[in-house]
Amino acid sequence: MFLIGLNEVYRVTLWEKDVRQFSRVRNRIDSAFNSGADIYLGESSNTSFNPWTDTLNESISDFLQYYFPERKIEAVTHEGYHPGLFRQMLELLPKLPKDSVRTIWLGVNLRTCGPSAIYSGNEASNQREALYYSNRPPLLTRIFMGLHFYDNRNEKERERLKFQWWRTRELNVRKGNKVPYATSLEWIDAVARNYDTLLHEDIKGMMGAYIKEFAFVLDENNPRLQDLKEIVQICRSKGWKLIYHILPPNRYHTAWLFTSENPVVRVDDSLIASPTRYELPPSILLELIDYNYAFMRRKFFEWGVEVVDNFTLKEALLDNAKFRGSYFTDQWYPTEHYNSVIRLAIAEKLAFQELEGDSSAWLIRTQRVRNQLRKNNYPNWEIVMPLSDPERRGYRSQFD
Repeated sequence: MFLIGLNEVYRVTLWEKDVRQFSRVRNRIDSAFNSGADIYLGESSNTSFNPWTDTLNESISDFLQYYFPERKIEAVTHEGYHPGLFRQMLELLPKLPKDSVRTIWLGVNLRTCGPSAIYSGNEASNQREALYYSNRPPLLTRIFMGLHFYDNRNEKERERLKFQWWRTRELNVRKGNKVPYATSLEWIDAVARNYDTLLHEDIKGMMGAYIKEFAFVLDENNPRLQDLKEIVQICRSKGWKLIYHILPPNRYHTAWLFTSENPVVRVDDSLIASPTRYELPPSILLELIDYNYAFMRRKFFEWGVEVVDNFTLKEALLDNAKFRGSYFTDQWYPTEHYNSVIRLAIAEKLAFQELEGDSSAWLIRTQRVRNQLRKNNYPNWEIVMPLSDPERRGYRSQFD
């Protein structure tokens, strides 16, 4: 009885203050989950925008709401979040009656399955925050936090685990694999030890970043893949409709950073270019990314989860290449931070899927949304955005 009373005192006096201090989206979660609305779950890809060119700063979930004004769509966005944290968050979902249909859209990117994300230096802080994604007695949550009863490994330990992965996980495990290095660390070292003066230092740093984020092989034991599988089970058990939408990586930068023009990569490439056609050159790292994408896509199919596939979204692939990679806000590091063209295109595909492929209904809504946004509010391409431009600034010295 004493502990029950103490828990009630804590809940009434300090609980809300601690929630605001240590778990800034917990109240947002409760509000969204219990609002009767459909839910969009995302990390920074949902809300980021290009400060150089965007005159529209709406998030993906905002654009999606434009398509369905008759429905309420709530977004829960948290920078740096991954499926493991969303899995814990979804334990708070209310169980729906059988005649109720509510949808959850969850954005998935491949980088989240790699060691750089799994052993991020921010993970201890994220795990502490996730303690609050529970219906346990508030006092018990506070005690758990005080005792560090969560994955609180420090940044140094996570860095060690990250390097252990890079050093020990083989890249040459796929049939027909062409990766020129046995491990990610060998590849990272090869780039760092390339002292050719024709290779810009900033481009070399950019190459290392892409290897660290994408040079891994996805398999059944990947913890993020296991989290995604558990999310499917949680949503089914609670009666929610779950849709995974696969976010597009920056294929333009990945291709041009790792072509045969760079001596670090030993492979024959070719570029086909014409006034009406543009193809990215073949790339070792792109092949690895595509393998991981295909593996993830196959798992989604096996689990029977609904998927909207934006991996090769035209705006993120061809249109981004046409404007030399400027559709991605971060030029020197791989992220899923998009300009408004890509964000809107993602929302349009989500809407098309939600309308069950009814092209006439989708076209009517698309026209209404675009009229609402107005063409003159689209990105201002007259603004010169600083570009990393690996197509012209890498090892291709004739462009210097």
